[in-house]
Amino acid sequence: MTNILGFGGNFGNWRQPNDNFSPKPESLAILPEEVTQIVDVISLYSRIIVFLSSEGKLYQTDPNQFQEKLKAIEDIPPIKSICAGYYHILAISDEEQPKVYGWGNNDSGQFSNLNKQIEMRKPTLIKGLEKITFHEIYCAGYGSFFLNTTTNVLYGCGDNYNSELGVLDYQSKEQIIKLHENVVKVFSDHSDHVFIIKTDGNLYGFGTNQIGLCLNNSFSFSFSFSLRD
Repeated sequence: MTNILGFGGNFGNWRQPNDNFSPKPESLAILPEEVTQIVDVISLYSRIIVFLSSEGKLYQTDPNQFQEKLKAIEDIPPIKSICAGYYHILAISDEEQPKVYGWGNNDSGQFSNLNKQIEMRKPTLIKGLEKITFHEIYCAGYGSFFLNTTTNVLYGCGDNYNSELGVLDYQSKEQIIKLHENVVKVFSDHSDHVFIIKTDGNLYGFGTNQIGLCLNNSFSFSFSFSLRD
């Protein structure tokens, strides 16, 4: 297996069961021997860490319990991509007709029409995507995004309080809606702002701008702008 090193606080139980802070990289020894390569790693503020192997399997730490060897999450098809918002995770299956699985907190509608109060500890199939063709997934804050790379249409759901979905409605979007057209690529992370590249070659951003994240003079929300304007 590819050697994985980590450092920092251990509250997520990614190494031996203690809360010590590691200032230097330490070897990660909780993955089973059959894992030949890790292709992606994501984490939540709730201290959960998820590893995606080259075989399309997911391995998840438990912040409440140290596990000598992580076991692969069962009952899901091979996964090709994962992403994480503040407190939720998305995973897209490696199939001809991809499926999206979500788990974590859903108090802001991050998982579309599932119960807003539910907390899912394991991947659960997200409904509402059956009639939408999509190829890539992204997360930002409390929002989820689904991109069709053929039509360049971006869909999404979740919280829109800080306009992190890039629309003018401040309400949470519990249903998956069409957000933006002509989108080629999305850049996002845990924060409440998102950047997208469109087919015109310009870079656009939206979301909260309270500390100038979108590079303009407004301290309010920036819904859409171009860095070339």
